[in-house]
Amino acid sequence: MKTLKFILLSTFLTFMSTLYVNAQIVNPTGYLTESGPDDIWAHTLEGSHFNEFWNYQFYLNDNITLYITFSVANFGSLKSAVSGLQMSVLNLNDEVYQLSREYNLDHLVQDRDRYMFRNRMEREIYFEGKLPETHRIRINTTKDGVSYDIDLNLHNILQGFVWDDGRFQIGNEEVGIITHIPYAEVDGMIDIDGTRKAVSGSAYMDHTFQNQTTTRLIDSGFRFVNHQDNENWDLYYFMLPDKSEENATIGYRLKNRNGNVRVHGIEKITRLEEQRVFNEDIAELLEIELSNGEKVQIVRTVDIEKFSVLSELSRIARGIAKRFLGGEVIHFRGEANLEETGHRPISGHYSYFIVD
Repeated sequence: MKTLKFILLSTFLTFMSTLYVNAQIVNPTGYLTESGPDDIWAHTLEGSHFNEFWNYQFYLNDNITLYITFSVANFGSLKSAVSGLQMSVLNLNDEVYQLSREYNLDHLVQDRDRYMFRNRMEREIYFEGKLPETHRIRINTTKDGVSYDIDLNLHNILQGFVWDDGRFQIGNEEVGIITHIPYAEVDGMIDIDGTRKAVSGSAYMDHTFQNQTTTRLIDSGFRFVNHQDNENWDLYYFMLPDKSEENATIGYRLKNRNGNVRVHGIEKITRLEEQRVFNEDIAELLEIELSNGEKVQIVRTVDIEKFSVLSELSRIARGIAKRFLGGEVIHFRGEANLEETGHRPISGHYSYFIVD
């Protein structure tokens, strides 16, 4: 009898534990609201392991894509808190250019009059402008003998969005996600290592913040962006938490059809097929379930870039950093198709990361 009671108790506790884990991976349930211009400021900057990212993606003429991420992060006792920049330029003269910069957080400038975020006053690396009225990205620096001169101006910027309060739950941790720029037009100039090109196209930007290191909280993250025009686009941004039961996810889809914007939560990954790319296993096919019960698939078609900030370190330093941080965040970028029942596949750009 005691054995039976023990089995029943163990089964019950296991069941309740499963419910508890699943219940702690929670998307918001409220309404989609407009983001405000002051939402762009850093939401963290305190604590021992915060990290925050302003992720810009530009889809330009001649198949040029440009990824720019501004960041702030605290790695605990490993090093001092920093602000950073990571930039990748793909398909400029059939080349891939990667740049990363890092500055002590004490040098960070947040000018609320100009709506400027600047990593260091003495460096020309910043974004500025009150959304959705105006916005500019400026990067002018040199690294390892290669010069980078980027000047991009955004216009016809669509209003940004927040789902409910923008807070997503993973256990006891919260992750904030704001889509500041679902769609904008952009023009300007890219000059890398003396190759100068006038560019134009569309732009997207989201903003993520949390008080726990990504490597200890997240298994992988996925973005898919399709821009047709300012009234027709599809945006997916979701993350798979570490040790998630049944691949439950946090994140959402923003869909604009003929000017009608709707939001759906991305509840879980129901099918995952991986493929070896750049010596790593990453998702080739993702089937995801939305909060309305529908399922859609994202299928990678062209792989262009692999990037990790730690790749710039020596093998020994990289190993030490990975052990301390609990892993390494590796980014992959390229093209993909969105497949939805009853609709023709649409092409777009994927941006995945995995924690290795």
